[in-house]
Amino acid sequence: MAKNDFIFVDESGDTGYKLDPETGELLSSPYYVLAALHVTDESIRWINRHVAAFRFYTGFSRELKFPPEREMFTRLLEPIQEMTVRGVGIHASVVYLDKQRFTGDYLKPGCVRPQSTLYFRNRVLRCLLEFHFSSYGLISRQYELILDRIDMTPGQVRDLDIYLRNRRGLMAPRLITQADSIYVEGLQVVDNIASGFKNVVGGVSIPESLLFVNAKDVTEDMDIVQKNEGHSSSRALWEPD
Repeated sequence: MAKNDFIFVDESGDTGYKLDPETGELLSSPYYVLAALHVTDESIRWINRHVAAFRFYTGFSRELKFPPEREMFTRLLEPIQEMTVRGVGIHASVVYLDKQRFTGDYLKPGCVRPQSTLYFRNRVLRCLLEFHFSSYGLISRQYELILDRIDMTPGQVRDLDIYLRNRRGLMAPRLITQADSIYVEGLQVVDNIASGFKNVVGGVSIPESLLFVNAKDVTEDMDIVQKNEGHSSSRALWEPD
């Protein structure tokens, strides 16, 4: 039995929203994607072994960042899709939104709640965790949240922890860690998952190698718990599928 769950999170797109005052052109990315890769202290070995074999057979020694249309992207992610089908304890979820159509808080000037890239990211992260836990439970009774380094101050990390703990129905992480993806294979994998969905916002089909990912467009609705009653089902949050 696994003693710890780990959820790696990375984003694609930026959290800003700024228009060119003369042309009205959007100067930031038109999309925002946040992805989660969920493993345990037992199942993470499957990821590590696969990435090691991938590097050995491809000769690729740099950070794993591939456009979805490249063969290397498929070669990296297809085996992970097969692992999820085999039920080894690996899950992935994504939430994404079209920033131009988004009318929620914190993204644009003039919102009910003021524009804040930090609060916007925190809210989408909360949404991602609620969506993920509405489908997948924890194997252990706790999890560590590992974020690709986004230069949050210690105070901002504490604020995020408090924000998640105060959300009714959402189990907060035991620990929030920031790490550089260049030395964390799990973050490199989830980075590719996130980037694989950036074109989905514009209507492109989900890449076949990412069909294992549980995905939701949250452009118009972020209230995962209120809509689906979150993980208040008969299955406890820490129970496996």
